[in-house]
Amino acid sequence: AIERQTRHLTRLVDDLLDLSRINSGKIELRTERLRLNDIVSQAVALAQPSIEQRRHELRVHLLESGGEVVADAVRLAQVLSNLLNNAARYTEPGGVIELTCAQDETHARVTVRDSGRGIPPELLDKVFDMFVQEQSGGGGLGIGLSLVRSLVRLHGGTVTVASDGLNRGSAFTIELPRAGTQQSLQ
Repeated sequence: AIERQTRHLTRLVDDLLDLSRINSGKIELRTERLRLNDIVSQAVALAQPSIEQRRHELRVHLLESGGEVVADAVRLAQVLSNLLNNAARYTEPGGVIELTCAQDETHARVTVRDSGRGIPPELLDKVFDMFVQEQSGGGGLGIGLSLVRSLVRLHGGTVTVASDGLNRGSAFTIELPRAGTQQSLQ
């Protein structure tokens, strides 16, 4: 329990430091052309302990081909693992978490959908703001989603959320420019 709490505290401090660096313009992305499937695999490996601990069923749907993005692999894996860890935290034990990759000619998308608590309609517009958290608990401080949004924006992308309300799950979708398009970072 002490080890788990220490890891949790370390992650919170790291997230706060990252947000501070982003807000002061002191974070530098180390971008390269990467396969989205590889980044997703890294993120799943990072989040696997939380998912297994709560006995969730994880369904991952990777791209059959393509899906290259210009990104910082460490930061993008951090974003996706954050979304997966949140899904694990806010879904009752034994729930379902689904990660789906998709693409069109200009963008690659990753959606993390869960069967969990969902998000009240009044919080949907605020969920990415610093220190905003749903009141039914879950252990978060309202930092992680703000960090997700900031890192996705640094990659030239967007992140959106959808939920049909309490106890109806939620879905977070990250959209990034595909490598080789005008919007990509390189």
